[in-house]
Amino acid sequence: MLHHILLILLGCGVLTGIVLLWFLAYYLFTPHVADPDATAKITGSCGDTMEIRLKFKGNRVVDSSSWTDVCAHSINSVSAAADLAKGKNPDEIIQIDAARIRESVGGLPSDHLHCALLAEETLQAALHNFMLCTTKNETRKKTHQELTPDNDTPRGRARRTTS
Repeated sequence: MLHHILLILLGCGVLTGIVLLWFLAYYLFTPHVADPDATAKITGSCGDTMEIRLKFKGNRVVDSSSWTDVCAHSINSVSAAADLAKGKNPDEIIQIDAARIRESVGGLPSDHLHCALLAEETLQAALHNFMLCTTKNETRKKTHQELTPDNDTPRGRARRTTS
């Protein structure tokens, strides 16, 4: 009897180790965009967590990566969302929805439709973050241009000089 319990515990330990190694290998070997311009990480009500990173050049996505901590349907959905964004500008990325993601992965079982919805939400959140950063940077550039050496006051207001 004790022998059987020890074998069961050993089997559970081996299976746990294999699962942990699989998660570690998946995380380490999944390429991540270095220095992304936009990123979003969202945990859905189902408990799934997805992350998308986007790298822009000019106004187009030149590289993207994705990560999730759950099932194959989630992996496929978030990977498809990140891949669909490549080569697109923000106006085109807005058009990527859950239906397009489902179509891209060849369909999803009815109990996994939420995976495509969460992938859409994560992609749109990354785009939103990019747009916020872009707007802040443009505002900083305008402020910097207004503060030139000859005119270091905002909006060209006269400055007091002494002779």
